[in-house]
Amino acid sequence: MVGTVILIILFVLCVLLLLPVRAKASLGDGKWAFSVYYVFIRVFHKASQEKPDPEIPKKPEDLPEGEAPPDPKPEPQSAQMPKPKPNTPLKSKNGMEMTALAEESTEPIDPELLADTIDTPVLKSENRKKTKSKNNKALEEPEIKPEQKPRGIRGFIERVKPHSLSDVLGLVQDGFAALTPALKFLTKHIHFRHIRLYLAIGTDDPANTATLYGKICAASYNLLGAMQSWFDVEADEFRILADFYNSKVTFRGSLELRISPMAAIVLVLILGVKFLWRTICRFRREDREAERREQESAPLSQT
Repeated sequence: MVGTVILIILFVLCVLLLLPVRAKASLGDGKWAFSVYYVFIRVFHKASQEKPDPEIPKKPEDLPEGEAPPDPKPEPQSAQMPKPKPNTPLKSKNGMEMTALAEESTEPIDPELLADTIDTPVLKSENRKKTKSKNNKALEEPEIKPEQKPRGIRGFIERVKPHSLSDVLGLVQDGFAALTPALKFLTKHIHFRHIRLYLAIGTDDPANTATLYGKICAASYNLLGAMQSWFDVEADEFRILADFYNSKVTFRGSLELRISPMAAIVLVLILGVKFLWRTICRFRREDREAERREQESAPLSQT
């Protein structure tokens, strides 16, 4: 009974992981929208907000008879800084209170009264001796202990952290080496659907319109051909026109991207495993080179 329940749960999880996640994006007429769907549930949505029309007050002539014009809105007053109080209480160690004189007053303050009222830390002779002993210990030369390299996962993490430019370059090389098989897997499991593109090109000069139309057509159709050779692409509409009657460019486009959660998990695993394998192989190669250098330099140091 327990085995059948576990099998059913695993089957349901596999089905949920194989269902695609759809990301839709659209742009046109100065508006944009982006949404993420899982099956038929919208998980995320973000769109541009429409700018409200500015409120234009009615003219006095347009007001009906007997109605007064609206009062003008008061201007926001600047926040005034609170004035500092002339006298502020000061508490003494005996519980007594005294007030600080205002800036305008010129009477001198008795220093003995301030010394009695304000707490000041006093170092005793014993405390001074302790601080002197601590300072003397700090000035002494620290004991040189042999460095112990951490082992296990902590040692690997400490070694992966870049400490020099050569370490950074090694990590970059390992990342690019792991990226190649991940991209090969990604190109087979990512899908572009419902591609729609409408572009009308127009300028003041018809000759410039024709030149610009040719350049954009060459770049756009070459890009579409490259995408179809690498990914699974389906285009519903792909139109580029030359508008010789208007002097503006009109653009409308939308796109839907599909990928399953299982493919994303496998992609991350491929990247991680390949990167770890490359780094471990590089560390072993560096250790062997270091051991060989030590063996070569050992007889020279003995002589």
